[in-house]
Amino acid sequence: MLPFDLREMVLRTLLAPREVARELIAWNPPNDARWIGLVLVGVVSVILGTIGEGMMTMLSRGKIPFENMAFLLGPLQIAIPLVIAFQMAFMGRRFGGQGSFRDALLLTVWMQGVLTILQAVQVVVMVFFPMTAMFALTAITIGLLIYLLVNFTAALHGFENLAATAMGVLLTGFFTVLLTALIVTNILVSLGLVPPEMMQP
Repeated sequence: MLPFDLREMVLRTLLAPREVARELIAWNPPNDARWIGLVLVGVVSVILGTIGEGMMTMLSRGKIPFENMAFLLGPLQIAIPLVIAFQMAFMGRRFGGQGSFRDALLLTVWMQGVLTILQAVQVVVMVFFPMTAMFALTAITIGLLIYLLVNFTAALHGFENLAATAMGVLLTGFFTVLLTALIVTNILVSLGLVPPEMMQP
């Protein structure tokens, strides 16, 4: 049983993310629960991604560039939150924070859970407004990710300067995206999903 109302907690995450982050840390669930939560949100995200991909296939009459991408890249749904949690803990401590990896993992799992709800909304909206779901809701998801990540990082380490925290998060995220893009590209090429000549300048 959760010690809080789930629906209320999700709403408060959007309105008062730092307050919610502190409450989650104070809740202090066991380590096993944190790792199970990571796997669960990853699995749900893969399922929703697969459904969305199937809907896009139908709407485009089979003319999508890649197939089964949500399933093939499923492990990234777990790897990426792990990287985010590590960066939250490690980079924050480098700048004087005191947050731990286990608490960063907890906050990351919760953040991914909230984003998964938005992903579910995106799948539903895709039925009626496919282009809106693809572009507008994707932009909202990215914005919400940055918003929560900045506030959760500040709460985790006790940072008061949100502007400085945001700068650190954005710079770290920029280099992480570059590295992730390189890794994903190599995976796609090795699986034969992207012809090597497409990667040539």
